[in-house]
Amino acid sequence: MTNLANDAEPTPEGSRLKSKAPMEFFNYFGKDRWLHLWFAEKRTKLVSAIVPPLAKIGLVPDTISYVGISFLAGVVLYFVREPLVAVCFLAGHVFFDGVDGAYARHTGKASQSGAFTDLVCDQFGMVIVSLAAIFHHMVSPLIGAVYVALYLIVVVFGVIINAMGLGTRITITSKYFLYIVYLIWAVWEENFFTPLMSFFSVIMAAEVIVGYLRLKRGIRKKFDAQVRFSEGDPYSGRLNYALNGLIPLAVLLCILAWGNWIPLRSMIDKPKLAVSWSEGSQLTSPEDSSQILGFSVQGKSFLVLTRKQDETLEVQRVPAGATKESFVVPEYVSPMFATFPVDGNVMLIPDGSTRLLMGIDLDASFAAKRAVMVLTLPFQYLRVTAMAVGEWKGKRVWFAANYLYTRRTYVIDPEKSLKKGFVLGGLLASYTNGGFPSGMVVHDQTVFEYNGSPIEKLIYAASLKRLIEGSNLLDVGKMSFSIPCDNALGPAIEGDDLVMLSPQGKIYKLPVQALIPKKT
Repeated sequence: MTNLANDAEPTPEGSRLKSKAPMEFFNYFGKDRWLHLWFAEKRTKLVSAIVPPLAKIGLVPDTISYVGISFLAGVVLYFVREPLVAVCFLAGHVFFDGVDGAYARHTGKASQSGAFTDLVCDQFGMVIVSLAAIFHHMVSPLIGAVYVALYLIVVVFGVIINAMGLGTRITITSKYFLYIVYLIWAVWEENFFTPLMSFFSVIMAAEVIVGYLRLKRGIRKKFDAQVRFSEGDPYSGRLNYALNGLIPLAVLLCILAWGNWIPLRSMIDKPKLAVSWSEGSQLTSPEDSSQILGFSVQGKSFLVLTRKQDETLEVQRVPAGATKESFVVPEYVSPMFATFPVDGNVMLIPDGSTRLLMGIDLDASFAAKRAVMVLTLPFQYLRVTAMAVGEWKGKRVWFAANYLYTRRTYVIDPEKSLKKGFVLGGLLASYTNGGFPSGMVVHDQTVFEYNGSPIEKLIYAASLKRLIEGSNLLDVGKMSFSIPCDNALGPAIEGDDLVMLSPQGKIYKLPVQALIPKKT
């Protein structure tokens, strides 16, 4: 059967139902219920012409609800293939979702089970569109998941509150706004999923808190004893109430502090070594308005990835005293970090849009004036924010530093990764980094890892052997020092110097031998 709950007005033949009539259950509306009832009445009049033939063939309201769900298959199939076709299927879903309640009232078949069916079918549209937007990278998975979770919690809380007769204020649901955003994308290819989901997630988070408190109070009044504590009961004092609130908070803070001890330490850590960076040459012309996205060092040459005003991506080779060379990189490339390691003749660029580690053959690319890809490996779940090429146990390896999620820097065998088909397929070892890796380079079995925490940004110099033996970067990194300027890119090794690059293209240098920790 279908929903009398969301569209409810009694049938012409029936009398007005009392407070616990079917119309009072399985809806999540608050004081704005009058608006939904007004729309329900309009829909009832709209479908009155098609009711007799449908009723004559014995169609039940639940069937209409299921037809509405079936239309969502077309949304999934055509979501990006033919967006306007998907919009038509979505409109069909919305139409049938509105028709089933009106049909139930006309035929006198409104019921609580039908209201439940309509409620469930109603939410499927929101879930399908949200999941499709996440799947097709139109919104961050985190933002999309939070939006869907909060939306469904708001609906469930609203239904329970109304079923208990507690009453709600206006319940803000954004389902139709979501559909409009998809329509805008389908017609004009303008993507507003992220701002819409973010905005309504904030509102719904407040609704969830208010709904929980309202339910908690209502359940206590309805089902719990009126007198919870007797006079003189030790549980009833103000100190006890404060204690009962502080204990869960203290447990939460302890878990968060324990699970984030290394990143918290890194944010308040201070440099152990005072250094003086020397200024080198300017890689880009002051008149050049191109944005520097990242750089590499190959021998005595700098390889600089820039985005020009016309959105063209270009890698320039800037050797000392020589003419610049360049080649074009596909415009979809969005680097996940700004210091690209060079493995032999291959520059490794991590692409955030495809989540692939891309290898570009430098000689072939400069000759062809365009990027020649010779490697693509998926990162999978890793959020890698720094990479380097080095040696471990006499073997050439990659180092991939993951952000806060795992807080690990991984030692990777490239050959095994290629055989397995993903970066972590070649995992040899790992160690705990500082939580905010923003750049790294490995030189003479010493790791220089730039930890760009929100408060204190430091470069740590640590023994690779000791790191892999089980120590973390902060404990092993007895030598730490500040970066030369805000938002500096790097570090990298050029000859005998550790180098970093300012966002404007200025080179900064430090003698690397003075930074290598003495062996103990």
